[in-house]
Amino acid sequence: MARFEGEATTVTVLSSSAGARPDGSTALLLQTRELGTIAFEVDQRAIDALRRDLTACETILNQKPGRS
Repeated sequence: MARFEGEATTVTVLSSSAGARPDGSTALLLQTRELGTIAFEVDQRAIDALRRDLTACETILNQKPGRS
């Protein structure tokens, strides 16, 4: 697990959606409090990495005291 304190801009995600362009490329759109909507073009490799890392984030959240 990488630590990111002080190394990255942090935004608060309010919602997300998937998008497609006419050329067939795909993107993950994130509505953020700080920057509005931002988009990340993704391919299958990126989707696999995001899925893995979101699972790791969920594990960390569930380890917090008071969470079951």
